[in-house]
Amino acid sequence: MNLDRLVAVIASGMLLAGLYACGTRDAKSDADDGAAASKEAAPAEDVSADAPEPAAPADAGPKPVTVADIDRWDKGMAAELEAVHEAGAKLKQAKTAEDSSTAMTGVLDTETLGAGAQAAGVDRERYNLIRSTFSSAAGYLAPSVGGLDTTTLSPEQRDQMKRDNAAQLEQMKDVLPPDVVQALTPKAAQLRTRDLQLTMARLKTAGMGAP
Repeated sequence: MNLDRLVAVIASGMLLAGLYACGTRDAKSDADDGAAASKEAAPAEDVSADAPEPAAPADAGPKPVTVADIDRWDKGMAAELEAVHEAGAKLKQAKTAEDSSTAMTGVLDTETLGAGAQAAGVDRERYNLIRSTFSSAAGYLAPSVGGLDTTTLSPEQRDQMKRDNAAQLEQMKDVLPPDVVQALTPKAAQLRTRDLQLTMARLKTAGMGAP
């Protein structure tokens, strides 16, 4: 092969190699650009769709009474007693059977609940819990007030009563904590007396309108 022909062959080979290289780079670039575009266009997975919903909080029930609620009960009872007396005054002035019926309804604990709650500074539901809890607790702590004459019991019977009442208070610990029982104990007899006075006032006023 002469020199001129050899140069032409080498030049032709270099040209083909260059063209192949350019074509390969362009194809690879186009493929990379297409993959990137597809990745950007694809929507992100909605992981929230498969995520479990948060569990609803469990109902913890009513909040326990506090030491401050003892004074709220005392104020509430005073307001309820006043409401009963007002109902009694209306009953005395009643001129029709309907007036008497309305006045007698006013002595019910469900009707005086609002007055007690307002005086206690809490809502009706909370005051109702305070009232019922302390009324029961005071009865266990001061059973001799308006109840059984403990002086007629033997020492064994009195001890048994104390154990029974302590067991009842223990069952109430979820709503009546021990520190509240401790604070209520020295006031139990006095508050129990007022609670019974309120009950008697209801009965007396209702009896005024009885046929």
